[in-house]
Amino acid sequence: MLTETTTRNDNEECTAVDDQAWYDLYNWLLPLVEMWVRDSRVSSWYGQHREIAEDIAHEAVMRTFRYHQRAARGEMAPIGSFKALSRVIARNYFRDWRKKDWCLVRSTQEDGEQRTFDAHISSHEIVDAAQIALDHLMLDSIITSVAQAVATFPKGQKVALLTDLANMTDLDSEEPSLLEQALSCVGLQLSDYKRPRPADPATRGRDAALRSIAYKRLKHEIQV
Repeated sequence: MLTETTTRNDNEECTAVDDQAWYDLYNWLLPLVEMWVRDSRVSSWYGQHREIAEDIAHEAVMRTFRYHQRAARGEMAPIGSFKALSRVIARNYFRDWRKKDWCLVRSTQEDGEQRTFDAHISSHEIVDAAQIALDHLMLDSIITSVAQAVATFPKGQKVALLTDLANMTDLDSEEPSLLEQALSCVGLQLSDYKRPRPADPATRGRDAALRSIAYKRLKHEIQV
């Protein structure tokens, strides 16, 4: 009974620590995102900078959390730095949102204001750009290592893993993703592996097993 109680308490403590870690990550990320939002000069965001920053930070932490869950199951490469990953995710999400909202109001703005927006780079943005570059370099290194490792996998594992990655990747984007570029450098075209899941249960089960083995192997081989 004492052992069961101790185990339960330990699990509750671990959960609390995990929850606190994600809460701390959100609180670390939010001021940074709010600074980006306030410096964005998107007129439709005026008066709601805080709310938009909260949405971006929350989405970035949630995506980081989902990645962490998959990495913990051996389905994805391990995360080297939660802060670096969440920062890059937030930055990309912020840029996409800013681009979309800017395009919506662009036609109603004067050319002078457009030039002001394009030329506007705050001192915060300049300082932040250096850190963003470092974060991207770290992620670039990881992705390059992933591509090189996958290229050496047995055919079955390689196909199962690349099919999963291809089905999760937006391959219709004008610019190839970092993963697509890295795989291309080792002779693999991610678009070649985009295909629907097999209808046959036996084939699906075999693919799932190969995919799981491939992700676990990748987790073992990639040291961050």
